[in-house]
Amino acid sequence: MKRLFTFFYFFVFLGLSIAQQASDYFPAQTGFEWKYKVTPLDSASNPVTSLAVFRIDSFASVATYEGQLANIVTTKTGPFESIYQQQFSDSLFYYTEATNGFEYLSITNVEEFLITLDELGIASNFSFVDFFTSLQNWYSTYRFASDVDIEYTIAQKDTTIQISIFPILFQFKYLGTRLQDQTIQTVLGNFENCKKFLLQWKVASASLGGDLLTLNDTIWIAPSNWIVQDIMPGQYVNNPTLTGLGIDPFSIPGLEIKLTDELTTVANDNQMPISILLEQNYPNPFNPNTKIKYSVPELGFVTLKVYDVLGNEIVTLVNEEKPEGKYEVELSGAVLTSGIYFYQLHVGNNIETKKMVLLK
Repeated sequence: MKRLFTFFYFFVFLGLSIAQQASDYFPAQTGFEWKYKVTPLDSASNPVTSLAVFRIDSFASVATYEGQLANIVTTKTGPFESIYQQQFSDSLFYYTEATNGFEYLSITNVEEFLITLDELGIASNFSFVDFFTSLQNWYSTYRFASDVDIEYTIAQKDTTIQISIFPILFQFKYLGTRLQDQTIQTVLGNFENCKKFLLQWKVASASLGGDLLTLNDTIWIAPSNWIVQDIMPGQYVNNPTLTGLGIDPFSIPGLEIKLTDELTTVANDNQMPISILLEQNYPNPFNPNTKIKYSVPELGFVTLKVYDVLGNEIVTLVNEEKPEGKYEVELSGAVLTSGIYFYQLHVGNNIETKKMVLLK
């Protein structure tokens, strides 16, 4: 009987251990697709639905990348009307080893946060975008066997920044915490036993009293499905220490990335006619000017407007009736601040939206 219980507990323990393997959470075969709806959030984390776009990720291949045998996921983001006609424009890289999920760190997810820091003018000779770009590497981001609610350090780097006439040591931390497993409801059904992670970028300085800025990112990873939900709340930063350094309160927009079934109504056969076409601006990022091309299939009233990340209208580039044809308009960023902007084309009942970045 004792031996029976020994085997019983052995297999229970083995089952729990196997369940923690990171590879169990990534799709087994290439060709797997994720379809998301991406909605910006304002500083109070309210969705700005008028600027929502769609994203398709595809498990494209397994190949060596930066020294590791990686699962390569191609990705593209665009409007409902033409997402299937777009080419995949970027890639994400993952690999798993035992109970850890590794991710090749890119600034893509925190780009808006970094641009916000740069435009605050904290230090004229320091670029947060350039600094974090230098950190791009493989990191053990998702630790599936980590104890719940115990924070772990993914990456950390210290640097001295000249503020006014004072050199101040800052710590940049990328932290992770595995939260309690959770079952989440999505439009595609329930995903049980999701691993839930809180990832945090923190800017701190011991000489200034500790943490100054924090960007939170909560991610849900489902067995055999990988990331099924990702929410970065918006926030209003009003830190007395930063105010003392001459930095006024400011807003950081957020992002909500959720699985969607809306794209299932679009025929993925590359034969669906495109009613209107809005191209990616060029150059992007830009400074100070960029060009936007668009096409109109028939005579109609056309508006092309630029919005900030909070959904506020910044400028109207086109507001008139246009005959069928291809057009190009130039946007000057001379009077705009660095940051993320969206440009939206309306032709009749058709709408297309794209994102652009102004870097000064």
